[in-house]
Amino acid sequence: MAEEKTSVLLSSEFQEKLEKLKEDQPCLVLISGAPLGKKFPVLPPRVVIGRGEHVELRVQESSVSREHAELEINPKNSIVTLTDLRSTNGTYVNDVPIDSVQLKEGDIIRMGTTIFKFLPRGNIENIFVDKMHNLANIDAHTQAYNKKYLLEHLEHEFVRCRSLKKSLALLLFDLDFFKKVNDKHGHLAGDYVLEEVCKVLKKNVVRGDDILGRYGGEEFMIILPNTDLQAACTIGERIRLMIEDYPFQFEGTKIPVTLSLGVAALDTSIESIESLIKRADHALYNAKNSGRNRVCAN
Repeated sequence: MAEEKTSVLLSSEFQEKLEKLKEDQPCLVLISGAPLGKKFPVLPPRVVIGRGEHVELRVQESSVSREHAELEINPKNSIVTLTDLRSTNGTYVNDVPIDSVQLKEGDIIRMGTTIFKFLPRGNIENIFVDKMHNLANIDAHTQAYNKKYLLEHLEHEFVRCRSLKKSLALLLFDLDFFKKVNDKHGHLAGDYVLEEVCKVLKKNVVRGDDILGRYGGEEFMIILPNTDLQAACTIGERIRLMIEDYPFQFEGTKIPVTLSLGVAALDTSIESIESLIKRADHALYNAKNSGRNRVCAN
């Protein structure tokens, strides 16, 4: 039999996370729906769940009411109460319909086909959830989201923005002549550049609802909800200048880095995420063919 491989947390890391758990809020973990495994903190005094535009936790599903249910947290003892807000299809806890109930550790909450698991404050399972979520959704090398997560999230945002008639933009970029960086400075230098680009963008550009991920090789994607084409082009130009001016330096050697970027935005002619990606990819192709280190839109 082949040996089973087990991932074990180092004791120092484990203790650090245990300490952090003391400060954690109660949370819902998405166990059926997208993005699978994502944690949603239950912040005081209350969190409204539904598909309405102004609720705290949006569930983009037709069987979920605009204001479907409410979570209320007691700030003194962190007890969480779930109340159905007279939803059309009801709220279920452990497959039992509820009006209002105090949640217990591990309770399964169902609204339509969307299912959450409740974890109270300081629950040790948070460590496992975080670890598994990262393994499934994070590119281990760059610490940006992976392609699987990008496509799942883009599908979710595509449906949401189209149904609510909100703007949505997509930005694709890759590093110019990246093979030359690897050939001249070595693959470790290339790895450093990829990591550093993601760090710089996450720190200085990516907003709260934006999603940055590695689409493949040296190609990256940024999903920009509630952003029109003009605003997305402005963000793209900001990224281009930031990376061009950034002092990339590996083992004492400066490495010049530039990006080519393609931008596309949702309109009535786009009927799928594949069409949106194709437009952004075509714009990226134009950016590279017209001299690189530039932003093109389609």
